[in-house]
Amino acid sequence: MNKKNFKKIANSFSKDLAKDLKSDSFKKAFYSELLKLQIAEEVVKLRKKRGLTQKDLAQKINTTQAVVSRIETAQVFPSTNIIQRICNNLGVEAKFEFCNIK
Repeated sequence: MNKKNFKKIANSFSKDLAKDLKSDSFKKAFYSELLKLQIAEEVVKLRKKRGLTQKDLAQKINTTQAVVSRIETAQVFPSTNIIQRICNNLGVEAKFEFCNIK
């Protein structure tokens, strides 16, 4: 795909998304999934930065590799307990912020 076609598709997607976000139910679902993806991305980044496998991380936080996999593929919201154990074992802090959805 060339740049021109990619730009055209991206612009179309942006317009469709803006239209869909006017629906309260779509907006709620979209931002819920986005949050799961952001958490997943941070856990993967942190785990890899520490040179750990999913199994290694699971052992450190006293859970299974399957649980870590579901978190990293954004299939589930990790509990605050799991997030805290990840932070404690990997030497980081989590920061949460509530903000208005426009």
